[in-house]
Amino acid sequence: MMDDFFMKKVFEDNKPAVQLVLNILLDREDLIVENFTTSKEYKNIKGHSVCLDVFANDKDGNHYDIEIQRDNKGADPKRARFHASMMDTEMLEKGKDFSCLKKNYVIFIMEEDIFKQGDPIYSVERVFAKTGKPFGDESYILYVNGTYRGNDKLGRLLHDMFATDPKEMFYPELAGRADYLKNKQKGKTNMCKALQDLIIEEREESLQKGRQEERQEGIKTLIEVCQELGQTDEQIIEKVSRKYHLSKVEAAKYVYAV
Repeated sequence: MMDDFFMKKVFEDNKPAVQLVLNILLDREDLIVENFTTSKEYKNIKGHSVCLDVFANDKDGNHYDIEIQRDNKGADPKRARFHASMMDTEMLEKGKDFSCLKKNYVIFIMEEDIFKQGDPIYSVERVFAKTGKPFGDESYILYVNGTYRGNDKLGRLLHDMFATDPKEMFYPELAGRADYLKNKQKGKTNMCKALQDLIIEEREESLQKGRQEERQEGIKTLIEVCQELGQTDEQIIEKVSRKYHLSKVEAAKYVYAV
């Protein structure tokens, strides 16, 4: 389950598994998941978009992001900050006061002990620098040490996250789904189709990126040629707008960026 693709398939349509993991990681027994989804996308037309591995909210409206992270570089503190901010943008409805924001948690389940202190979980929250008292913004970050194997709920959960044989797993909420995907014909077919869909999607994204880069290069070349010919910015904007079906405002951004 430390492969994020397989983990998403284990959690897919498996609310008990998501609820189990959150309760264990947050040392609770009463957390009830209201809704959840895998591969939750937050589109940002003006900047960087993000896709959460597993997104959930509980009956009180608090938000949770669970990320499987094998590479330490992917757990940069500023990535956690960005994920939390993206969840907040959806949580607060238009016209509502900031006090209506609920708690949000960004949780990285790491393959290694990223901070090398031997702690099972590293919990992060804002505090006042002078007193150490909580700031109270109710935004939390957790880094889970994947090497921990204590004789407790967390140790057993992390054992299951790394187990390759479902028969060796402790928690039926995880073992049942893992066994279905790995050993049952219908489950294996489901996995194969999902992998094929992923490959097709990645190829389409690659082609789209290539076309976009080619288009941008064409615009840049046109602008440079026009400038060499001594044309004014207004004339160049008109040509770029007409040739590439852009508004004059969009065309102007390219012209003044070159």
